[in-house]
Amino acid sequence: MAYEPAIGLERLGTVKEIAEAASVGVATVHRVLKGQPKVSSSTSRTVMDAIRKINERKINLARVGDRG
Repeated sequence: MAYEPAIGLERLGTVKEIAEAASVGVATVHRVLKGQPKVSSSTSRTVMDAIRKINERKINLARVGDRG
């Protein structure tokens, strides 16, 4: 049986996309997501903002596609 993501999960940003948007490394994104203390608050904010922007954009694009 093939793996199929839950509905909507394929629309979310990947760690690599988030890292590129936030101008940080993939490991930094993982640290932020895990809540590790080795990340500054400004970097953490930047990563979380990138996550929100990417996911909002992808969800909005999916909504437009659902209408067409």
